[in-house]
Amino acid sequence: MNAKRTPLSGLGARLAKKPADAVDPAPTQPDAIQADPAAPRERAADGRKGILVRARPEAWKALKLVALDREITLQEVMTEAINDLLTKHGRPPTA
Repeated sequence: MNAKRTPLSGLGARLAKKPADAVDPAPTQPDAIQADPAAPRERAADGRKGILVRARPEAWKALKLVALDREITLQEVMTEAINDLLTKHGRPPTA
């Protein structure tokens, strides 16, 4: 059987709950993210906001290895890094 596979990019947006009366128009490009970049982002329940950082593959790998060695998540590694930077610059660690 040679069935066409559906790409996984944008899967979260496609599976997100929608109101019952919402109409889902067919996307023009199946791999494109259909979100409006100008739309306000949702915050986590505790008020946290996200930060997008682009890193070189070798930096990403090094950070993942630190997380694996310490048996913590990459989120926890980055939170520690933010707190260390704040402390370095005389600010209280709040991340």
